[in-house]
Amino acid sequence: MPQTIKLSLLSVALLSQLNADNQYTLQTIDVTASQGTTLNKKDVTDNVIIITKEALEESHLTSLGEALNKLGNISTTQSGGIGQQSSTFVRGMDTKRTLVLIDGIRYNNPTSIGGVAEFSQIMLYDVEQIEIIKGAQSGVWGSDAAAGVINIVTSKAKQGLHGVANIEYGSFDSVKTSLQASYATTEFDFLVGGLLYQTDGFSAVEPNKSSTDYGNRYDDLGLEKDSYTNKSLNAKFGYNITDSDRVEVKIQAINSLVDFDSGAGSTNDSDVPNTQLQNRFYNIAYKHKDALNDLTLLYNLSTFDRDMTGDGWAAQYTGSVKEVKLDDKVSYMKDSFIKVGASYQKFEQEEIASADKSYSSLSAFITNYNKVAFVPGLSTIITESIRYDKYDDIENSLTGKLGIKQFIFNDYYISANVGTGFNSPTLDELYGAFGANPNLEPETSLTSDITIGNDIVWVTGFYNEIDDLITYTDPDGWSGPLLGAYTNLSGKSRFKGIEVGYEDYYLNAVGMSAMYTYVKTENANGASLARRPKTQIDAKATYYASETLDFGLILQYIGERYDQADKQGAQTGRYTITNFVTNIKANDSITFYGKIDNITDKYYQTVDGYATAGRSLYIGLNGKF
Repeated sequence: MPQTIKLSLLSVALLSQLNADNQYTLQTIDVTASQGTTLNKKDVTDNVIIITKEALEESHLTSLGEALNKLGNISTTQSGGIGQQSSTFVRGMDTKRTLVLIDGIRYNNPTSIGGVAEFSQIMLYDVEQIEIIKGAQSGVWGSDAAAGVINIVTSKAKQGLHGVANIEYGSFDSVKTSLQASYATTEFDFLVGGLLYQTDGFSAVEPNKSSTDYGNRYDDLGLEKDSYTNKSLNAKFGYNITDSDRVEVKIQAINSLVDFDSGAGSTNDSDVPNTQLQNRFYNIAYKHKDALNDLTLLYNLSTFDRDMTGDGWAAQYTGSVKEVKLDDKVSYMKDSFIKVGASYQKFEQEEIASADKSYSSLSAFITNYNKVAFVPGLSTIITESIRYDKYDDIENSLTGKLGIKQFIFNDYYISANVGTGFNSPTLDELYGAFGANPNLEPETSLTSDITIGNDIVWVTGFYNEIDDLITYTDPDGWSGPLLGAYTNLSGKSRFKGIEVGYEDYYLNAVGMSAMYTYVKTENANGASLARRPKTQIDAKATYYASETLDFGLILQYIGERYDQADKQGAQTGRYTITNFVTNIKANDSITFYGKIDNITDKYYQTVDGYATAGRSLYIGLNGKF
């Protein structure tokens, strides 16, 4: 993660200074979603991973799911290639318990199974940075943030006229093109951009691990390809009414068409099923800032439209999330503030079991932040947050969060966080067509962590637990005659483990980073949970050969992982994947790049019976002015 780099005299003597910025040499970085406001990363008590614009540009990843998996040390699974259904696990807690925001706008889809965010649909062409904030954040953000928050910060207009264009071609006849332009003056600013991604892809399904054909790819077995198309657009406009007052409007649109198969295993290969997604995100905000106040009044709207067509069936899911929020950050002494606010949220899903369903909440929240120096030269940071959500149709929620960070020597620190989380049942779980249970109770959770380290190396221990875990129970499996249902699993489900991170910059030419996670999961019945790897290691090394040339390797090891709970089903872990990328700068405006994913052509599956890509090659060109 970005940090202040301290070079030894030996390093300076050996190599001259490189002028070009890279992901390892950024001096400072801000976190915009911690405590619901912008803070310098050093001043945040939360355990945070930042994926910067520089890291994304050097790696040339396509989707948010890729970035979280390869650069964020977040475990992911996917039912086929890019665009297919995916899941993420933050400290062993799955997708539905992580709140995803795009510039503060909720991305969690109430029409999807479990109300999850569709990571595979978010393309990275307009992303400034990705913030991964771990641990319960419900005391700040409300429901769906029991495991943490992932905030995608999109690009901002800079003074003058600027533009960025990118084109890439590669394996599976994949073509990615994007264009973005912006203009800003002291009075107003605007930005517009778009992306088109198309790929023939490969078959989503392949033989299960129990099959004698396991290890043969789709083209060896004569399986059809499952293609994917994504058309994304974004626009921003800001007007500075006065030096203290500003209005902003943001629009983000994601349109995608996903071909998928009928189920795991090659016998379910099909050229019929597909999903067409149309997701829209709108924001209008008024902001006022003076010496004392930092006030925001906003309206957010997220809309989701999902049309599914299968073998002899079709289904349509339409829903939305509306939010009106007013908050004010009041600075009351040096490096201290209190933030208070209130919000109204409404969650809607149309045509559920022949009726439209919705629920809403009124919320009030307060956060206090203090940065003091009880010991001269060594900062102490204390944060407290509390939030009350009053729902009209489900149980009300009171959640909170406490964080402390103490610097003990130079930049070495100890930090600790404890928070309570709340996850309401989704409308699909309560009233949907498959497994609905209107008697579901909300989940409540408690998370805690403690970290010791500095900017270069850190170690975190964490312990999380969920009461009344919402789970899908199918008495005889998906293929059996009995129907399953969503239920609350009475008791505490536990998630605990260790994270170790390291990042440094050597001889002013080599950047290295590595992250290790060990996690143990256990539901209230004592069974381990499915599809969570016991260990995961992510490492990256980049050699900056000159100001115009760099080479990078991205390596990932996935340890023991089972496809079903209680260590049942296929073993889908114990493999290593290595990727290569290189960037060649022709001049200050033009960069050529190439990348090879899965260099060794490793055969593996993250979900039993669903395919992953073999060795894949891509070349591209990026231009900016």
